[in-house]
Amino acid sequence: MAELFQNLASTTLSGSIDNVITSIGVASAMGFTTGNFRILVDSEIMLVTGVSGTTFTVVRAQEGTSVTAHNSGATVAHVLTAGALDAHDQNDLAGYDLYANKPAAGTPGRIFLPSDGLFIERDNGSTWEKFGPIWPMIPPQSANFPTWVNQGTSTCIDNKGAVYLQAANSSNEQIRARLQAYPTPPFTVDMAFVVHVFPYSSPSMTAGLCIRDSVSGKFQCYGVGNTDLHIRGYNYSSATAASGGVTGWPGSGDNHQLEQNLIWVRYYDNGSNRVISISADGVTWQQMVSNSVTDYLTPNQIGFFANGLAGYYSSFPVDTGITVLHWSQH
Repeated sequence: MAELFQNLASTTLSGSIDNVITSIGVASAMGFTTGNFRILVDSEIMLVTGVSGTTFTVVRAQEGTSVTAHNSGATVAHVLTAGALDAHDQNDLAGYDLYANKPAAGTPGRIFLPSDGLFIERDNGSTWEKFGPIWPMIPPQSANFPTWVNQGTSTCIDNKGAVYLQAANSSNEQIRARLQAYPTPPFTVDMAFVVHVFPYSSPSMTAGLCIRDSVSGKFQCYGVGNTDLHIRGYNYSSATAASGGVTGWPGSGDNHQLEQNLIWVRYYDNGSNRVISISADGVTWQQMVSNSVTDYLTPNQIGFFANGLAGYYSSFPVDTGITVLHWSQH
């Protein structure tokens, strides 16, 4: 039951009690709540869990106090304690758990945070009201991607809980990437990111997730590019040379529109195929392409990139940026 509070609630014991009893009589219950609440009798804190007339059901010796006998007429006062405040905080939060484990509504004011859901939810006493949407995030750290490729004057920093890569502008293809070792298949990587740039009018990649073969220098890049930030996949024979769209990418050319600010890409290597999916909410995924693991390159690195090509357009000579908000491997 939720922890409840009342101001100036005080009475006296209607009879003496020993150090065992858990049902105590009081002169008056007026001004008290119906529980749960805390009372102080002499130097013993008790938790009241039920009120019936002038009888309190109690749990003795709370919060480090000692159980002891008390005389009739001893003061019984409703008190605010450290334990009461902790319990109140716990009442406010119904939990952080899977959506399927959300408790039944019935305690007004509680908040539930689903680890796999789309909304913060608030208990109004009868139903759960939804607020949001939200996206549970596992932010990366730049130190987890220790390898720079084609850094130039580009920078990569931890920024308020996310990672921001700034790709210095250039007049040609310049993939600026931060990478880590490629995991042993099977594995899945989910990535959520936003892009900071005016979209290119060429078919080039802008930013996203990438894999690389450090022996040949080849990249495969999955993310956004082209006008209006279409979802794309692209092959690069090196960090400075494009060589065509990813094999099997659906649609005209290799574009697929997902015009939004937050982009989700899922990369799955099952040992036989590399499967790329996209999502608008991080929960429901749409498979875009499945390529053989022998397609184009044999990766030993994975990470994220941004392309400095924006500097090619003299009317808009700015750096490209990518903020990686979420990176989970499972």
